[in-house]
Amino acid sequence: MLHRNKRGIALCLLTLVLFLSGCGTLKNDTLLNVNAVITEVDTGKQTITVKDDADENTLGEGCLVDCSSIPMLYCDFATQKVTRITFEDLQVDDKVIVSIRSSEMESFRSGGNEENTLKVEQLQLYTQRPAE
Repeated sequence: MLHRNKRGIALCLLTLVLFLSGCGTLKNDTLLNVNAVITEVDTGKQTITVKDDADENTLGEGCLVDCSSIPMLYCDFATQKVTRITFEDLQVDDKVIVSIRSSEMESFRSGGNEENTLKVEQLQLYTQRPAE
């Protein structure tokens, strides 16, 4: 009976070691929030071109963002109400906050993205709209 328990313990330890070694290869992929300003809106392709906001130096002067499949939000600062928005709500000169994975940002900065397109996780409209 004791021999069987040793096998079970050894098997559990082996599984644990394999699981932990697999986890060690994961990159520390954090989510970055970057302030930007919309310079172009392409309704046909559902893309926007953004540039760095005045205080930022992350995206440069022209970076394409595909908005066709990302969540887009708006927070009314006066009421603290958060709502989903659609592509049609975005306008040139709007300030936005884009959430980007650090690995995506590294690839973008290193020039690994020939189309100058940045894959974002989420977009938040920062420009405040009048209450309806």
